[in-house]
Amino acid sequence: HGMLEVAQAAIEAGVERLGVASVEEALELIKNNIKIPIQLLSQPPLSSVKTIVENSIVNNSIISTVYTEDFAKVLSNEAFKQNRECLIHVKVDTGMHRVGISTENTISLVKYISSLPNIKIEGLFTHFAAADDSENPYTLLQFKRFIKLKETLEKHNFNFRMYHCANSAATLNFPQTHMDIVRIGIAIYGLRPSEKIFSPKLKPALSLKAKISYLKEVEKGEGISYGLTFKTNKKSLIATIPIGYGDGYPRKLSNKGIVLVKGKRIPVVGNVTMDQIMIDVTDTDEVKIGDEVVIIGNQGSEKIEVNELSKALNTIDYEIVCGITNRVPRIYVD
Repeated sequence: HGMLEVAQAAIEAGVERLGVASVEEALELIKNNIKIPIQLLSQPPLSSVKTIVENSIVNNSIISTVYTEDFAKVLSNEAFKQNRECLIHVKVDTGMHRVGISTENTISLVKYISSLPNIKIEGLFTHFAAADDSENPYTLLQFKRFIKLKETLEKHNFNFRMYHCANSAATLNFPQTHMDIVRIGIAIYGLRPSEKIFSPKLKPALSLKAKISYLKEVEKGEGISYGLTFKTNKKSLIATIPIGYGDGYPRKLSNKGIVLVKGKRIPVVGNVTMDQIMIDVTDTDEVKIGDEVVIIGNQGSEKIEVNELSKALNTIDYEIVCGITNRVPRIYVD
């Protein structure tokens, strides 16, 4: 969708901080005049500590996630050296087992960090493993563990400004987990975290379109594209579209993808190539070079949702939209 443009739209809508995966992403936002706190959602490499501290200034901070003593110590030393204070959030593993300090060891880590100069714990957070399924009790079990840990920390006189655990799925499925922050990811783009979640207020923000670049009449029995995996069963009109797996259109949609032309559903024929796909427009009236082709989105009364592609590939919507590469120009409309 475009990180900077999404960040700008989010700020315009009233968000108070942004979450990113890497220091490089945070720096790109800062370079483009983003002036609200930017939180790293995983502990970054030690090599990035100097950069994090350099950007720990009022209203334009990189706020790091911490879950090891080693990282906390190095961050503290660098902050002391630069005479700055760094805000951090401690990530707790309540059951996803990806990253984060275990609940059993959190108090020890919090005590250690609190003894270090020039760093301050602003928040505590965790991440849910199965929030896309409202009937799975594991989310509320994780939440119960997190609340119990919060209460235990408070008994040890540790009270933090922010507690958070709700991703897109939990924000929609489990309102009791919202706490101080919700971390909206895929839902901000109008996409459902899973098929099990229905929200009529979500409308996809993205359409993916191209134009017919070439038309060719092909005789009956001819093969199309690499490997000749599709054979025409009659004299056919084949259109070439300038999008391929180099742009993020999955090769596994060879011979089973669908696009829209003139409001009709048109099959992808032959193997998807790096830069192009071919479609069979034999039965479509008055097709010409330059006609619009919708890969994701609406045309006339027909539509192709991201979910249609992800279901065909036995994957999730995230993988489809994240796979659209930088080669594809982004056009933003209000």
